[in-house]
Order: sequence, then C-alpha cells, then structure tokens
Amino acid sequence: MSDDSQVPQNSKLTPGYIEVIVITLIIVAAAFWGYDRYFVQKIKIVDMSGYFRQQKALMAAGELSEADFREHLNKVDAFVSRDADLHQNHIYILKEVVLKNGNELILK
Repeated sequence: MSDDSQVPQNSKLTPGYIEVIVITLIIVAAAFWGYDRYFVQKIKIVDMSGYFRQQKALMAAGELSEADFREHLNKVDAFVSRDADLHQNHIYILKEVVLKNGNELILK
C-alpha cells in the first residue's frame, strides 16, 4: 500500500524572496507616511510684520479705523488658532525668523 494521497503536492505555504521584499517595502512606506503625517513637527510661517505694514498703510490712508483694526486683529488671531487646532503637529513662527523651507500661512 502506498500513502501518496496524504503527501502534499508541492504546496507553497511560505512567501518567496520577492514577496517578502514587496511586503517589507509596503510596511516601511506606510510607517514613514504615518510618522510624517502625524508625528513630525512641521513649521508654518506667519508674516505678521507684513500684515501690520498693510494695516498701517490702510489706517494712514483713512480706509481703516482703530476699531476695524482691532476687529481684523481678532479675526487673524481666530484664524491662526483654528488652523493650530486642526494641525496639532505644526509650529507657528514669524516669517522674520525663518530662513527657508516653511509653509506660509496667508493672512488676509
């Protein structure tokens, strides 16, 4: 009697080298993406001196009162605070301090 019916026929249960490399690359890419997206501190630039220069020019021209200036300043504060609440891993610093490689937050 022969027990050929119980011997598996060239069953491939372990992945090959290419499959292991592809799976490893997918896991590493996902780890890098997740780390960059959720943990790395990123810099956002705020040009407050440019904003103040623009507001000062509007006040000198008589197009903006002091009450309007205070209202606009409160709006800028609320805008930056909302953006900071959305992006917990971002650092906000003044444009004068940053040399390069920062994303500028546009104030209107």
